Amino acid sequence: MSRTITTCTFQFILFLYEYLAWQLEIKNYTTHSHHRDLFGSNTYFLIVQINSLPHLAAVYVYYHRIKWAMLLYIPYLILFTIGQIFTWWLPYFFQKGLWYSDETGEKLAQYKKYHTNYHRILPRFKDHVIIPDTEHTILFILTLITLILTIRTMILTIKNKTLKIKSQ
Repeated sequence: MSRTITTCTFQFILFLYEYLAWQLEIKNYTTHSHHRDLFGSNTYFLIVQINSLPHLAAVYVYYHRIKWAMLLYIPYLILFTIGQIFTWWLPYFFQKGLWYSDETGEKLAQYKKYHTNYHRILPRFKDHVIIPDTEHTILFILTLITLILTIRTMILTIKNKTLKIKSQ
């Protein structure tokens, strides 16, 4: 049960971090304030919920071991991780991904406009322009830990069910 508690704790921390990062405007740290202006308050509210509430729902589902719902969270978490990789880590290491997805350079200009002045803990990689900010670096670390713990808990839950069936 302690493994489940650890998984749920990281799911909750991920929820709280993601929710607060989108809701609070911390100068030179949170990067989402321009989204409210870009999308409007109603759509922005919906984006915040889509980005954060699945992690909170996962806490309940994994704590109570609702197996069918546990399976639903894993694809969401994988897509959430892939989104971060495509947005921040491919551009950082390989100059590929979201900021390089158009031939006009408009996405790269958007990055420079909205993200270049935020706090970073990572050094510049080679001569690459994209450097993940601190907010997204921490988010990615939390996401990876949560993904690993979640998959491990799901596998152990499935194995325990298999063991119970075999022993009966």
